[in-house]
Formats: sequence, C-alpha cells, structure tokens
Amino acid sequence: MSAATRRPLRLGMIGCGQISTRFFNQAEALDALGWDVRFVATCARTEASARAKAEERHCARWYTDHRHLLDDPEVDAVVIATPHALHASQAADAARAGKHILVEKPMTTRWEDALAMQAAVDASGVTCMALPYVDTPAFLKALEYANEAYLGKITGIEAELSFAGPPRSNWYYDASAEGGAMMDTMVYPLARVAALMGPAKRLVSRVNRLIPQRLTGDGGRVESQVDDQVSVVLEYETGQHGIVHSIWTRSYMTNGTVLHGRHGAIFLGRYGQPLVIKSDRQAPPDGTPVEYLGIPNCYTVPIPAGEVTGEIVAHFVQAIRGEVALHCGLDVGMHLAEQTMGAYESAKTGAMVELHTTFTPWWGQEAGGMTLSDGWY
Repeated sequence: MSAATRRPLRLGMIGCGQISTRFFNQAEALDALGWDVRFVATCARTEASARAKAEERHCARWYTDHRHLLDDPEVDAVVIATPHALHASQAADAARAGKHILVEKPMTTRWEDALAMQAAVDASGVTCMALPYVDTPAFLKALEYANEAYLGKITGIEAELSFAGPPRSNWYYDASAEGGAMMDTMVYPLARVAALMGPAKRLVSRVNRLIPQRLTGDGGRVESQVDDQVSVVLEYETGQHGIVHSIWTRSYMTNGTVLHGRHGAIFLGRYGQPLVIKSDRQAPPDGTPVEYLGIPNCYTVPIPAGEVTGEIVAHFVQAIRGEVALHCGLDVGMHLAEQTMGAYESAKTGAMVELHTTFTPWWGQEAGGMTLSDGWY
C-alpha cells in the first residue's frame, strides 16, 4: 500500500513513563517517512505527567483516566505501557471501545484477566499485538537456516535473559507491583522459544528468591519481595525440550538463544556474536567460517538492516492496515501467559503442568517455505 493510499492512524498513549519513549520515537520516525501515523493523546495517573508528555510530544489532548481517552473519537489505537497488573484490564476496556491495542509485556499477571481480555478482543475484532516482539533482523535471518537441510531434525532449544538484576529501588523488587524475574524478564526468552518452536504441551519449573536485599544505584539497600531465579523446562508434542532461564543473580548479562538440531545449531545473541550457524551438513551460501567456542563447522552470516524505522510500531500499524499478518498476536500472548502462570503453579506444587492454549507460528506460512514437516517436529 502506497503512502498516498494509507489511511491516517491516530494513537493514544496509556502510561507516560520511561518505556513510552520508544513508542513515541518510533511513531514520529514512521510519520516522517510518510506513514501518516502519530500520537494525538496521552493518559497518566497525574495531570502533570499526562500534560507534560502531551506537550513534549505535540499531542492535542491529555487524560488521567484511560476510559476517557478510549472515549476520544479521534483515537484509532492505543499503546498500553502502564504497570504490569493493569495491562489486561485496560486492554479489555480498549477492545470494548473498538480501539486497536499494542500492549506491553507482560500481557497479564492473572489468568482470569487474560481470559476477560481475550473475550473482549474476540468480540470486538480489533487488532491486538502483545509484546515482546522478537522479529529482529538477526532472528529473521536465522529462520533461513532453521530447517533440516542445515540442522537435521530439531532436538531442542535453550534461551536465557540473565543479569545482576535492576539497580533500582522502585517497583522491580515490589511484589505488589508484580515485579521480579518472572514477570519482568522471563517473558523475553519464553517469547523467543515460542517463536522458533511453536506451542509447548507441558512444563515444569523452579522459581525462588535467592538474594533478600538488593543494592541500588544510589548505594542504598532495598528489601526484595520478588523472585530472582526462574528456570522452566518446556516439553513439546514430539518430545523435544526447551530450557529457559531468567536469573537476577549473575555478574554479567546473558541474553541469547540456541536452537539445537541433530546436525547443527543456531546461536542467536550468544557470547558476542549476533548470529552464528553451526552446520555439519553444508555451509551457508553467504557464510564465513568462524572460530566459535571451540565448536567445529561454525559460520557467521550477514544480517540485513531493518527495512523500516521503528520495528514494533511499524508492525502494529501494518497489521492494522492489513498489510502483514500479525506475528505476536493475542494467541501467542495467551500461550506465554499460560506458561508464566503454569511456571508459578509448577514451582508451588512440584508437579508437571499441562498447557492447553496453542497458536500457529507465522513462519509456517511466510518464511521461505519452512513448514512444520521441514524437520521441526
């Protein structure tokens, strides 16, 4: 669809904290490219915050109640970047108001809220994009080699986002704010695993708090009320395992994924390399041999730059306009939410938890002919 035929899209921002900045920046970059998309309204808990953000970002209106923003007839879609526990209920309100939704992670902190949100979205027919959005240029490039020709039969996956923990004294360590490793960071590796492997069938987990007090950036201490060690083992229909961690007790950051096959592997964001392909079957046609962790037959491959500025907002806008299929829709969000709730349940009971939600990975239809029968399952 050309810029001349794209219908204007007007956005409202619900939540004006630090995380909102990236969405404003991305929308402004897209509008400068002729996408005709911009924020026109803000909402925050205080008038001072809502008004300040509106003035900073040249929005005509500001609100202190998200329901009043949702009543604004000039708002077509909303970005929800409020505290975790509010995401699902505000998204449900947005759906009932007929607004398209981009909701920050985690989509929900309670399963009953997720079900209510799902019902509202299904009834309204609006587009609902649930972060995280994992389709980085490196991830999309990796999909070219995620098949039997390079890896053999897929045997499992590992993913992790671990570091020392946030050096802050605010909500990150407050149980009432739904902080902690599970709610704040575990969703990222879970989303990468889901994007590559599809839906899991069951899981078992361990979740605990190791460090009772945290040092903050100003040299103070804060009591930690949240989990800082989360480990989950996922099992898939045909027996492969996914091993996923988010640990807030490390002395360095680890944020990567390894997809394992019988004859190869894909390393995404591991140990200083954005993407490494290991294949005992054939070298990637655009690959360069590389010494990597002492593993033979490893290659780096060129990663193309992103096609548009502002990947998250761009994908959201294109999905609303019917230009692309949504890659992280509500079906994926519900599966990630069920995994999160299931991990808490498994850690509490010590039992395996069956998963009942499902989704169809988008790459089965779009990614260069790769299908589920292509060595994935």
